Amino acid sequence: MNLVYMGESGNTGNSVNDPNQFHHVHVGLIVHENQCISMNGEFNALYRRHLGHPPGEAGTPRELRPADIYQGRGFFNSWSPDKRGELIMDCLDLLIRREIPAIITYIDKREYVKFRATDDSPYAHWSSPSEFAISKFLFALNLVVDEMSVADMSPDDMMTSPWQVKDYTLIVAGQGKSVEPQFMSQFLKSEEEIPSPSVLENFCYVEAEYSVCTQLANMCAYFARRWIQNPNATHTYYEALQEGRVIQVVYPVQFY
Repeated sequence: MNLVYMGESGNTGNSVNDPNQFHHVHVGLIVHENQCISMNGEFNALYRRHLGHPPGEAGTPRELRPADIYQGRGFFNSWSPDKRGELIMDCLDLLIRREIPAIITYIDKREYVKFRATDDSPYAHWSSPSEFAISKFLFALNLVVDEMSVADMSPDDMMTSPWQVKDYTLIVAGQGKSVEPQFMSQFLKSEEEIPSPSVLENFCYVEAEYSVCTQLANMCAYFARRWIQNPNATHTYYEALQEGRVIQVVYPVQFY
């Protein structure tokens, strides 16, 4: 079983008033179930090393929020930039060493508002920017999962219809976020190509504080959004993910 842990950054609903969050980014980390136990163990170890206690104990944050660590807010306001940077890199290294594939989709909320408001807009029935981004994400995920299946097939297997599914794929999203159950049914109804039989037609919801990989996905989404917002600046953490073969697919939502 592949578990696709969803993370996001820049979710301000339909508002475009925040000049630092014009983009809404979704990230999906494709983690095979065989890797989950070791990743959780290593995360707990680095958590103890950096924060002195295991996750959930008094005196530690309930989850690692990337903006708090990067900007030195809340629990991390007394940490030096170097100390915060070491924590971030240790977290990202859990993905880099395993080359965990990440799918990124994003939407420019200004473009969304602009094209949704035009006369006879085909986008008028969409209720939030996340619907566009999730639809693009599901499309990309289906392509990637099919490619992963083909990579393990012999030529004879490729000619077999239907394919024998070896690893099913389940999307794990955070509760209270913008990955809503109806987005999957909307995608299945609107997608002309047959979706991959490997991707299960429902979501699993787990809050980030109880999911190590969701926290890591949120971290990837945060640094991806900073890169999208200003690609000409220096982005040490995004570049580390890119060079480490974690970031493999980046799909923008296009309205043209």
